[in-house]
Amino acid sequence: MFELHTIVAIFLLYMLFLFVIAYYIEKKNYTFKSSYAPYIYSLSLAIFCTAWTYYGSVGKVANSGLIFLAVYLGPTLAIFLWPLLLKRLIRIKELYKVTSLADLISVRYNKSMLIGAIVSFGALVGIIPYISIQLKAIIQSINILIAKDEASYIQSSSELDSIVGTLIVVLMSFFTIIFGLRKLDPSERHFGMVFIVAIESIVKLLALLIIGVFISYFVYPDISTILNEASKQELFKVVGQGSDSVDYSTWLSVLILSMFAVMFLPRQFHVSVVENSDMKHIKTAMWVFPLYLLLITFFTIPIAMGGEILSHTESLRDFYVLTIPMERNQHALSLIAFIGGFSASTSMIMITAMAMSIMVSNYFVLPLIESFSSLNFLKKRLLQIRWLIVTILIYLSYIFYLYVSKSNLIVNIGLISFTAVLQFVPVILGGLFWEKANRFGAIAALLSGFTIWFYTLIIPQFEKSEWISSFIIENGLFNIALLKPTELFGMVGFSSIPHAVFWTMIFNISAFIIVSLISKSSDVENKVARDFISILDKKNIESYNGDLEKSIDLKEKMNLFTNILNQYLPKNKTYRTVEKLKKKFSLEDNDKITILELSKLYTSIERALAGTLGTAGAHNVLKKSSVFSEDESNSLSEVYTDILKNMRISPEEFSKKINYFKEKEKLLNEHSEQLEEKIVERDKELEARIKAEDEIRSLNETLEVKVDNRTKQLKQSNKDLQKSMIELKQAQDNLIESEKMAGLGELVAGVAHEINTPVGLSLTGITHFMTMAEELSKHYEKDELSEEEFEDFIHTSKELSASINVNLQKTAQLVRSFKQVAVDQSSDEQREFNLLEYINEILVSLNNVTKKTKIKVNVSCPDNIILNSYPGAISQILTNLIINCLKHAYDKDEENSIDIDIYEENEIIYLTFKDYGKGVPLENMTKIFNPFFTTCREDGGSGLGLSIIYNLITTKLEGSIVCESVENEGTVFKIELPNKNK
Repeated sequence: MFELHTIVAIFLLYMLFLFVIAYYIEKKNYTFKSSYAPYIYSLSLAIFCTAWTYYGSVGKVANSGLIFLAVYLGPTLAIFLWPLLLKRLIRIKELYKVTSLADLISVRYNKSMLIGAIVSFGALVGIIPYISIQLKAIIQSINILIAKDEASYIQSSSELDSIVGTLIVVLMSFFTIIFGLRKLDPSERHFGMVFIVAIESIVKLLALLIIGVFISYFVYPDISTILNEASKQELFKVVGQGSDSVDYSTWLSVLILSMFAVMFLPRQFHVSVVENSDMKHIKTAMWVFPLYLLLITFFTIPIAMGGEILSHTESLRDFYVLTIPMERNQHALSLIAFIGGFSASTSMIMITAMAMSIMVSNYFVLPLIESFSSLNFLKKRLLQIRWLIVTILIYLSYIFYLYVSKSNLIVNIGLISFTAVLQFVPVILGGLFWEKANRFGAIAALLSGFTIWFYTLIIPQFEKSEWISSFIIENGLFNIALLKPTELFGMVGFSSIPHAVFWTMIFNISAFIIVSLISKSSDVENKVARDFISILDKKNIESYNGDLEKSIDLKEKMNLFTNILNQYLPKNKTYRTVEKLKKKFSLEDNDKITILELSKLYTSIERALAGTLGTAGAHNVLKKSSVFSEDESNSLSEVYTDILKNMRISPEEFSKKINYFKEKEKLLNEHSEQLEEKIVERDKELEARIKAEDEIRSLNETLEVKVDNRTKQLKQSNKDLQKSMIELKQAQDNLIESEKMAGLGELVAGVAHEINTPVGLSLTGITHFMTMAEELSKHYEKDELSEEEFEDFIHTSKELSASINVNLQKTAQLVRSFKQVAVDQSSDEQREFNLLEYINEILVSLNNVTKKTKIKVNVSCPDNIILNSYPGAISQILTNLIINCLKHAYDKDEENSIDIDIYEENEIIYLTFKDYGKGVPLENMTKIFNPFFTTCREDGGSGLGLSIIYNLITTKLEGSIVCESVENEGTVFKIELPNKNK
C-alpha cells in the first residue's frame, strides 16, 4: 500500500521533529523546575507502555482473554508503594550520585564491582528480548504498510526483514546516541530527552484513542455491537476456563511482575529515579500515571474483538490496530496508527539502550581498561564506547527477534524480561529495609535467581526456535525428570511464567536470606546499610571542624586528583570540577590542609567520577590511586573511622557529639577557673582572719576600736552594694524603657507615614477650594459672575468637601488607632477591650514595618472575646514577636506568612504565634528568653525583646509562654493568659 521510502521518510521527519524540540529545550536551558515539570515527569513514566501495550495487549486479549489487565493493575497497585520506595531511591540517588540500577545495588553492597557486573549482565540478558519485541513491532508494522494485502505480507515479510531490520537498527542506534548519549556524565539530567519521551507518550495515547474510536464507532455501529458479536462467536476467554484461557496463577504472577517492572526495569528506573529532580513530582505522578494507563487500555478489548471478528489470522493478532484501518483504505489513519506504534517502541529502545550502555561500560569495559595498561587510551573514549555498546545491543536484539521473537506473541516475550527484572527485587528491597543484608547474600541471590530464570524460560525458547534439541525439555537435564525446565522438581500443570516466577523467587530469596545470615558484613557495608534504612530520616547537621593539624600539602593532592580526573574527563571539565571544590571547601588561599579536609575532597572527587564511571568504578579508581599515604590513612583512622566503628553512629551524629563535648569541656574549664579564683579568695580571707586574730591577741585593748572600724566598713560595703543594685535596676529599667520608646518611635514613624497621604490629599483639596473661592470673589466683585460659573463652583465645592471629609475621617481613624496603641504601650492601666479589634489596631500601627516585607500576618480569633487585662502589655508582646520574627525568621524579600491563632476555653486565652522560617538552633532554645541574648548583636539587636515578652506574660499577665522550634521548618510560641473578665 505504501512504498518503503515513503515510510522511512515519514518516521525520519518525525524523529527530526522530536530532535528539534529536544535541541530547542536544551538550548533554552529549560529545567525540571518549571511549573509543568511534574506533568512532564509523570508522562515520561508512561514509557512503561511500549509496543507491548500498543500492539501486544490487543494480541493478548485475542489470544488469552483479560490477562492483559494484570499488566496495568500491577503498576496501579505499585503506585501506593511510591511514597515508601520511590522517595527512598531518589534520596539515595542524590546522596551517592547513582546513575543506574547496577549503581544502586552495587553501592548498597560494599560498592562491589562484581555485583554491579552481575546486575548489568542479568539486565542485559533480560532486556534483549524486550528490545527485540520493540524491533518486531517496528519492522512488522512497516512490512504490513508496504504489503498490498494479507497474503502478500505473509509471503514477503521474511524477504523484507533483513532490509527493514538493518535500517531500523542503524536508525535507532543513531537516534539513541543523539538523544541520550551526547554527554558523558549521565547524572546530568536530560530535560530535552525526558520532554520528547513525554511527547511520544501523548502521541501513542492519542493514536490509540483515535483508532479505538474509529473501530468502535465507524467500522461498527458501537462498542456493544462488537461485544455482542464476539459473545455469539464465543471469542471471550474467561479466566480459569477453557484450554485457551489463562489460569489464576498466571494472573497473580503477571500482577507481581508488572508491579516491580514499573519501578525496576532499567528504563523505568532511569526516568523515575535518575531523571527525577524533585520528589514533589511523585504526588502528581500518582494520579496522572494511573489515569494514563486507564485511557490507553480503554479500547483494547473492542479493538481485539473487532479484529477477531474480521480476521482470524493468528500472525496478525498483534497488529489489529494497524490492519483494520488498512482494510478500510483509511491511509491517514494507518499512518497515525504507525506513528503511535513507532513512538511506543522508539522511546523504550532509546532509554533502555542508553541505560544499559552506562551499566555495561561502567561494570565490564571500565574494569577491563583498568586491568590492562595498554588500554589506558580508552579512558577518554568512554562516550564513544557507549555508542558502540548501544549499536551492539540493538543489533543483538534484532538477532533475537529473527530467531526467537518473530514467532511469538509480543506480550509473551515481554513477560520473560519482566521475570528477569524480578530477580533484582529481593536484593533491592532487602538492601532498603534489612540491615543484615550483605554482598555475599546478594551475589548468591542474583546468581541463583538468574540461573533458574535462564533454565526455566530461555532454554524452552531455544528449543522452540530449534536452537537446541528437545531432549532436555522432554527428559530433563542429565535425563532426570525432576529437572525438566518446564516442570522443575515435579511442578506440573503450570504455565511457563508462574512456574518460573515461583522457582526463581524460591531460590533467589532463600539464598539471599541464608547467605546473608551466615556471612559477615564489612564496616563500610554496615554504614551504608544504616544510610539506606534511615535515608528518609536524615537531617543536615553541622560538620565537625576540630582543631587538627594542617600538615598535608594541598597542591600535591590537588595535582593527584587532577591527574585522576584527566584520565576520564576533558581537561576543561576537570578544571571546573577542581576549582568548584576549592571554592566549596574555602581552600583557594591554603597551602596545607587537615586530614579531614582531605577526606572531604576525596569523597567529592569520588562523587564527581561516579557520574561518569559509576559509583563502584569511581570507588575502585580512587582506591587504586593511593591518594592516602600510610601515615595519612592511620591518622584518618584514629580521628574518624575507629571512633565511628566503636560508637556505631553516623559522621553527622559523631560531629554533633564532638561539638557537645567541646562545649561541655569549655564550660567545665570555666567552672574550674572560677573555683580556683574562689579558693584564692578563700585563702586570702583565711590569711586575713589569722592576721586579725593575731591583732586581737596583741592589741586586746583596742578591740572596741577595731570592731567599730570593721562595722563601719561593713556598713559602707552594704551601702555600696545597695547603690550598685539600684543603679543596675535603673540601668535595666532604662534599657527596657528605651526598648519601649524605640517601639513608640517606630509607631510615630508609622503615624507620620500612614496619615501623610490622606492629610496631603485634604491639604491639596483645601488649597484648590481656596483658589476657587478667591476667583469667585473677584468675579463677584467685578459683577462678572455668571450663573454657569457659580453652578460649577457649587458642584466642585461639593466634590472637594466630600473628598476632604473622607480623607480627614480616614486620618482621624488612623490617629485614634495609633493613639490607643501608643497610650496603651506607655501606660500600665488595666481596662476591658475586644481582643480581635485591638489586635487589628496593633497591626495597623505596625503597617509601616510589615508592608516593607513580603510576610503576611494572618489572624484567626473569634470576634466575641472580651478581655479585661493590660492592653499595653498585649501590644508590647505582639509587637516584639512580629518584629523579632521579621528580623530573625525570614530572609529579606522572602515571601511567607505569620499565623496568629487565638481561642478561649475554660476562662483561659490560648494564643499561638507561628512562623515558617529558619527556626531556632537547638543549642539556643534554653537561652532565647535570657536578657541580652541575641544572634544579631552586630545589627544592633539588644536581646531584650523576648526577655520583655517573658516577664510581661509570667508576671504582669500571670500567664505562661512556651517556645517550640525545628530548624528550617519554623518556630511556635504558645501563650496562655487568664481572662480576668470572667
